[in-house]
Amino acid sequence: MKQVLIAIAIMILVSTLPAHPAGSVTARFDATTKLLSISFDHSVKDPTDHFIKSIIVKVGGSIMITQNLNIQENAAGGSFSYKLLNLKKGDVIEVITECNKSGKKFTKLTPG
Repeated sequence: MKQVLIAIAIMILVSTLPAHPAGSVTARFDATTKLLSISFDHSVKDPTDHFIKSIIVKVGGSIMITQNLNIQENAAGGSFSYKLLNLKKGDVIEVITECNKSGKKFTKLTPG
């Protein structure tokens, strides 16, 4: 019985090894155009099978945008742009990406 449990544990571990969050998430906000530009690195073999499944944009802790995905732009990662209106000076923008296999990666910025 112990050997069976060890084998199951190894199979679970091996099946999750290729899963990983985005390597990096970059966000820039242009105050003139009110455009938030997001890019992420998430190297995968098949962007239809292993991809960033959601992007969440929070402003001041409140969710402003949620985008759910079922494919990644390419095998290296992707990029998105969103209009953010009515930002106030000092508002903190948080961008959260989540992999469909495992893991989250986020970044924060405070436009000047």
